[in-house]
Amino acid sequence: GGEVERVLRMADGALILVDAFKGPRPQTRFVLTKALEVGLTPLIV
Repeated sequence: GGEVERVLRMADGALILVDAFKGPRPQTRFVLTKALEVGLTPLIV
């Protein structure tokens, strides 16, 4: 968790790729939540 938060604080944006077959995974939801918490507007593909 801490590593994701550190990297997101240094980023200007976030691109989140979701597998069309498997759908969003638990880690995908975690990263999306953290990106929103630090004020990023992620692009979800």
